[in-house]
Amino acid sequence: MKKVLVIDDSPMYRDFMLKQLDTYGFEVSSAINGLDGIAKIRGVLPDVIIMDYMLSRKSSMDVLKDKQKDPNARDIPVIMASSNVDRQKIVEVAPFGIRKFLNKPIKIDALLSALSELLGVEIKVDETPCLLDAHLNDQILFVEIARGFNKEKINLLQYKIAELLKLYKVQHPRILILMTDISLRSEDEPKLERLLEEVEKFVSHLNLVKILTLDDNIKNYVKYHPVYKAVEIAKSLDKAVSGLLGIKGLESMTSEQNNIQDSLLSSKSDLRDSEVFQLNFQDESVNMKSGLMARSINVAVVDDDFIVHKIIAKAVEKTKWQLDYYSDGSSFLEALAEKQYDMLFLDLMMPGIDGFQVLERLREQEVTFPVIIFSAMSKKESVMKAKELGVDSYMIKPLKPEGIIAKVLDVMLRKLSE
Repeated sequence: MKKVLVIDDSPMYRDFMLKQLDTYGFEVSSAINGLDGIAKIRGVLPDVIIMDYMLSRKSSMDVLKDKQKDPNARDIPVIMASSNVDRQKIVEVAPFGIRKFLNKPIKIDALLSALSELLGVEIKVDETPCLLDAHLNDQILFVEIARGFNKEKINLLQYKIAELLKLYKVQHPRILILMTDISLRSEDEPKLERLLEEVEKFVSHLNLVKILTLDDNIKNYVKYHPVYKAVEIAKSLDKAVSGLLGIKGLESMTSEQNNIQDSLLSSKSDLRDSEVFQLNFQDESVNMKSGLMARSINVAVVDDDFIVHKIIAKAVEKTKWQLDYYSDGSSFLEALAEKQYDMLFLDLMMPGIDGFQVLERLREQEVTFPVIIFSAMSKKESVMKAKELGVDSYMIKPLKPEGIIAKVLDVMLRKLSE
């Protein structure tokens, strides 16, 4: 059994490493700071060390220099983690046996890949496509899952939630689980149960958890589960929020804003630099994104708001995508007789032929390119109706340029995997 030593000041991070790596058959030890790390290296003589760059009591450089002096420990490979990797740091630690330098928040597949390479062992990772994220607004913790259920990401979820609650000093969260573009298979049931177990740890009662999904298999699984039948399957987003906050709570949110999407689906003030846990895999955010941006993709944008046109143009300015803009559904449908597209951005609410009518025409013509709709949060029922007409995903207005390419990436990759 290969031995791994984790040296990190964060109790949450050490706990995650201990439990996660133990499931892969490693013997895991941990050190709470640099001074403890020096002692543990001598006593344990691990096969590999995972160490944070920023340590208390003794710096990571002190630990590395002490390790270098010990003939028994000198050749032990080290994986260094840091929230801010720069060339100076890499050059500084390079002479001391650093074999991998990983960014924090660490992506679990990158870590497992590094361990597999350094230790010469095979580590089987759940490769089920899955987009999982958690974010917190002032009153509700949102857990969003799409495409599928992935064991590694679900196991990491409890640490992500705990980190968010600690960052924003929330003691009694109310949780809404949004499940989109996902269908429950029999082999996924243990993973869904695990997801609910992770969420349950943070609430005093299951009536503080709501699920929003279109999938009947998920609805039936929860409905007849001996424990989680107490979790309500909400019929709409408004009902889910009012169920968690009460009508007065919902009204207090909507009275301050014209649309409640800013209040609901926007995270609290950005503290991403403080985060330790990353729910995405490494190739989902780097390699795939660069490949997509380099491809020639024909995109139609159908929206009567010219500001939306400018936002999308700004978002894709560094890509090779070709964009055609239409201010109404009729002009788009006329052009479709002669043009072919790889992707469609579609607003639901337009004068004349609206988005729903466009979707119906596309279905009649058996057009199969991916469709991403735009909607206001207050029109959640419209989003559900549009999904029944075959749309692949949706974005909430007001649009953010940085989210557009990520959304297209998700949809295009899902199409390629079908």
